Amino acid sequence: MIDLEDETMTLAWQLKALPYKERRNPASGFRVPRGFESRPIEGAFHLVRPKTRAGTRVIPLAPRLAAELRTWKGQCDSPHGLVWPREDGSPRSAEFDRGQWYALVDEAGILVTLPDGTTRRPLLYEARHTAATMLLSGGVDETTIKAILGHSSVLSTQSYLHTDRTRTRAALATSAELLGL
Repeated sequence: MIDLEDETMTLAWQLKALPYKERRNPASGFRVPRGFESRPIEGAFHLVRPKTRAGTRVIPLAPRLAAELRTWKGQCDSPHGLVWPREDGSPRSAEFDRGQWYALVDEAGILVTLPDGTTRRPLLYEARHTAATMLLSGGVDETTIKAILGHSSVLSTQSYLHTDRTRTRAALATSAELLGL
């Protein structure tokens, strides 16, 4: 649901592989929770609605992303209207996405340092925390960050926002200046 003319992306559905009612038995149908809206795509892949109404949102595309998507549109075709399908137009799995993510972080040499000093590769989901923190560092207000992340409450968003020493030092310097210190 990308509008390249308006340079927006509508997030109203997400791709998800639903489990079969009986393990490894496609003929058994799919386990779909009550009230869960889904549209079958191919095999176990379905389009499903976000968890909350706030999850459905329209987000403006950054100019560079809009340009890249214009180029990509002519190179890839999916009978399902997917933006990043496999070469044959079928859905890509979450495992494939994770593999691509790990290849990117390995190439960039990014590691997360844990409290005990050990390191690990960052999880794909943690990129949301990084994006939220970068938006905050860039001066974006919490209400706008909430809208971008698709949270129903700013309280949910706050768990994604992390500060750093630079922001903390600047805040304390401002306070000291206000106090005439």
